Amino acid sequence: MMRWILAIATFLILGCSATADAQDPDVRFSLEMITHNRQTLRLADMVKGRSTDSFVTGLAAKLKVDERTEIDVMSTWLQMWNMPPPKGTTYQMPGSVTTADYTALQSRSGPEFDKMWLTTLSRHLTTGVMIAQVAVATGDHPPTGDLARRIVREQRENIAEIGQHIS
Repeated sequence: MMRWILAIATFLILGCSATADAQDPDVRFSLEMITHNRQTLRLADMVKGRSTDSFVTGLAAKLKVDERTEIDVMSTWLQMWNMPPPKGTTYQMPGSVTTADYTALQSRSGPEFDKMWLTTLSRHLTTGVMIAQVAVATGDHPPTGDLARRIVREQRENIAEIGQHIS
């Protein structure tokens, strides 16, 4: 929680432009990552009643907190840039969660669900890393860069843990 307070304080101190467009790298990051995080939340919501694996349930619970917090922060940035937040969870990029993925997961439970969920999540988190890496390389809003670097680090850690759990 403290890191988010610091991030918001830094943002307010450094400020940002009053307006921006959807092609600005920092704006684009927030627009894409909010949609990406909403997909992650939808995946995390699917775990309840389908898994008893403590790794899966714990990861889903952690993701729910982290992703909601990130959405709140990025939504604040978009509001300050006079940009509306994206609607829904539709964002098609290689690795995005598809309707077919959600449908396949809905019909499974137990170890079969766990493996499919972790595999889908790992692919999805890899997409998040790619989105964040672009922001790190091209953005100029320091708080966005800080968040993007943290996302790269944390999602890579999650991907590694998922790989260890699956094997």
